[in-house]
Amino acid sequence: MRLLVDEHLSPKLVQWAAELGVYALSVPHAGLSGKPDVFLWRYAFQHDLTLVTTNARDFIELLYVELHPGLIVIREPGLSRIEQWSRLEPVVQLVLTTADKNFMVNRVIEIWGVGDFDVREIPVP
Repeated sequence: MRLLVDEHLSPKLVQWAAELGVYALSVPHAGLSGKPDVFLWRYAFQHDLTLVTTNARDFIELLYVELHPGLIVIREPGLSRIEQWSRLEPVVQLVLTTADKNFMVNRVIEIWGVGDFDVREIPVP
């Protein structure tokens, strides 16, 4: 699992992911601040990064392609960085415990609360 954390989320998530052994990169630290969503989506694809965002509407529209590296959407607005991590960490732990190293390929995980998330395959095979 490799993550690209959108600029609307705390860059502290990168450090916490690294503590679990997960490579993560924040949009601002990658020099991508202010870039259009489609640019970030292509960047994530080119670098095999699952995008983590709160911007569901724009990125979910970009999912309908033959192949994508996955999307994680935190559906609760206005969370502190600790609250963001409390939502994201269970998802990271789930992916880390799967035997499938490509688990996030063509999947979207929507996080609704702490430990409350849905995993869907998009596009549907």
